[in-house]
Amino acid sequence: MRSTQRAQVVAVIALAALAGSTLACSKSKGGAPGAAHVSGTPHTDKVVDTLTDAGLHAEGFAPVQPIPFGAGYCEQGRVEGIDTLVCEFADDAGLDQGKKLMQDQWEREGVQTGVASTAKHTLIGIVDRGHHDPNGKTISRIVAAFKKI
Repeated sequence: MRSTQRAQVVAVIALAALAGSTLACSKSKGGAPGAAHVSGTPHTDKVVDTLTDAGLHAEGFAPVQPIPFGAGYCEQGRVEGIDTLVCEFADDAGLDQGKKLMQDQWEREGVQTGVASTAKHTLIGIVDRGHHDPNGKTISRIVAAFKKI
């Protein structure tokens, strides 16, 4: 390889590395590169705020990468210690498919208590893997608050 070709290869590699680091630093508010909220449906931060306003302790919500179930944007965290996933979809077909895929995953995991609920094109999945809510009262409060969006 001639020195000119070698210099071009080095320049291309350096440029690619620079572009990669720029993408990693240009994260959206949610923190995931390339992730963007879906317009026309309640955003994940609105859902978390609504749950908090209802007196529920929501913590640790962060963007999920890769984004699961064909959603446009998702965040995962805990509400009152219960695993909760909130995803935004572009349309009814994607929402229906996402809900089915979520429930299919729970079935494969052997989840005993899981609830999936929708508001517009936003899906909330609440799954009590840690058995924090044996009587279902907390999950009912989460769903009731979510439905008020």
